[in-house]
Amino acid sequence: MKIHLLFKFHNQRLYDLINSFDIKHDENSSISLIINSNSLELYNRQYPKQKPIKVDFTSNKNNYRCYSVRKKNEILSKAVGIKNSYYPFVLDATAGLGNDAFILSFLGCKVVMIERHPIIAALLKDGLQRAYEDKKIGNWLKKRLHLIFNDSCDMLKIPFLKPDVIYLDPMYPIRKKMSLPKKNMQIFRKLIGQDYDSKNLLKISRKLAKKRIVVKRPCYAKPLSKDKINFVIMGKKHRFDIYSPL
Repeated sequence: MKIHLLFKFHNQRLYDLINSFDIKHDENSSISLIINSNSLELYNRQYPKQKPIKVDFTSNKNNYRCYSVRKKNEILSKAVGIKNSYYPFVLDATAGLGNDAFILSFLGCKVVMIERHPIIAALLKDGLQRAYEDKKIGNWLKKRLHLIFNDSCDMLKIPFLKPDVIYLDPMYPIRKKMSLPKKNMQIFRKLIGQDYDSKNLLKISRKLAKKRIVVKRPCYAKPLSKDKINFVIMGKKHRFDIYSPL
C-alpha cells in the first residue's frame, strides 16, 4: 500500500509499525500519513486547514462518552444485547477508527476488531499500543479490545473466532443534495473507495455469529439486505438493524 509519508520525528515504534503493514511512500498521493513524536495521523493534503485524524482512545471525546454513558440508555449496548451481567463476545468486522468497539469494551464486552485496509489498521494498532500503556484504561483495555489485520470476508477461515455478536458498520451511502460528510468520512472515501461487499459480509456474518448480527445504518438508508430483520433499535441519526444467525 502506498501513501504520502511525512516523517516529522524519528520514532522507532512507528517506523516498525509502518513497515509491518508494508506501507510505502508515494510523493503524489493526496493523503498523507504523518509520523509524529508518538502517534500516526492521517491528513488530507488537498484541504490543508483540516486537522489530521488519529486513533486516540484516551481523547476527551471518548472519556466524555464513556463516563456519561449508562448501560440502560446506550442504544449500542441494547443493540449487541448487553443485559445484567451478560457481556457478549463481539466481533467488529468493519472496525474503521474503532470508536464503537472501544465503547463496547468499556461497557464490559470482549471485542475483536478486524480491519483489512493496511493504513487504517496501522492507525488502529498505533492507537491501541498507546492506549495499552495508559494508566487509566490500559489494564482493562488489554483484556477486552484487540485487532486482527485481515479481510472480514475471510473470517470463517479464522478458527478461533466464535463470536456471540458480529457488528457491522459499513460505509454510509452517499446522499444527493447534502453538505459534505465529516472529514473522517471524506478521507475514508478517498482512501478506501466505495463499499461494494457489505451485503456479502452480512451473509458471511450470519453463518458465524452465535446470537445476532448488528448492522448500523443512517436513519435515511435502506436496510443492507432484503433478509428479514428481527428488530430495529432507533437513534436520533442512525439505527441498528438486528439479524439472526442462519
